[in-house]
Amino acid sequence: MARAVESAVWWAVLVGIWLTTLSTVNWQDLLVAAVLAVPCVVAATLLRVAYGGRWRPARAWTLPLEIVRGCGALFSRHKELRHIPVSSLRKGVKTVVVSASPGAVVLDDDGDSLLVHALGDE
Repeated sequence: MARAVESAVWWAVLVGIWLTTLSTVNWQDLLVAAVLAVPCVVAATLLRVAYGGRWRPARAWTLPLEIVRGCGALFSRHKELRHIPVSSLRKGVKTVVVSASPGAVVLDDDGDSLLVHALGDE
């Protein structure tokens, strides 16, 4: 019974989040939200069972601090444009790999190097 209640709460929250991202709601959007929330509910309840119901929210509570720290880094003096040499990987792969790193975004692909806007000292 408790798992059914937990699943219903997860489903309602996920559908609610989906619907708040829409400017207008029609029956198709509601149907998509209802159907796609189901695998997410299954994953959430199975993961809670796998972790034995012991989530570690202590790390999650530092997220607002990390957001403020990241915004502060945007205004710091330790930002620069760099050219990073890369091998002959496909343009999309090397751009995604470099952009996935924290504090860096690829601005241009110069063939054998990437123009990267980077934050921080490294």
